[in-house]
Amino acid sequence: MAEAVGRALEEKRHLIVEAGTGTGKTLAYLVPVIRSGKRVIISTGTKNLQEQLFHKDIPFLEQALFPNGEGKLNVCYIKGRNNYLCRKKLYDLTGQPVLSGLEEIEQYRAIAAWEKTTNTGDRAELSTLPEASALWFKLDARADTCLGQKCSEWDRCFITEMHRRAMPRMRLMPVFCPMYAR
Repeated sequence: MAEAVGRALEEKRHLIVEAGTGTGKTLAYLVPVIRSGKRVIISTGTKNLQEQLFHKDIPFLEQALFPNGEGKLNVCYIKGRNNYLCRKKLYDLTGQPVLSGLEEIEQYRAIAAWEKTTNTGDRAELSTLPEASALWFKLDARADTCLGQKCSEWDRCFITEMHRRAMPRMRLMPVFCPMYAR
């Protein structure tokens, strides 16, 4: 598989590979990608796989490739927009609270306090927020409601900042792709 991936990268062509769990697929595509020196986006079907890539597989490869710490892989970790807080929505809700019940009020207070301290705006930092939070749906940064550069919070936007950090140094970019999620 690694050889096929290497050839596909060299020849600038697509490749589809299928193999069972635990066969080493991740290393079989990461090693040729790293050796190629090309900028690559790795789209995963689940956040768990994305986290495995970022927190386990890539550090393992860094240690194997640079045992004395003389190098580092340039990697970015980006999730779908609905995983990030939209500051404009939060501030708009502050001015006109439309909250449903005590549970949402408590969630709002927790999110508002967290917004002041977070560097990423990633909801994963909010371990107490229920996965099915209706309030988060009102506050996330999904694209269908994003104003882009016209937004009053554009310069402080978590999505904007994530892209700023990613672009100059990105080589491997594990991305959770919800369209393929199960």
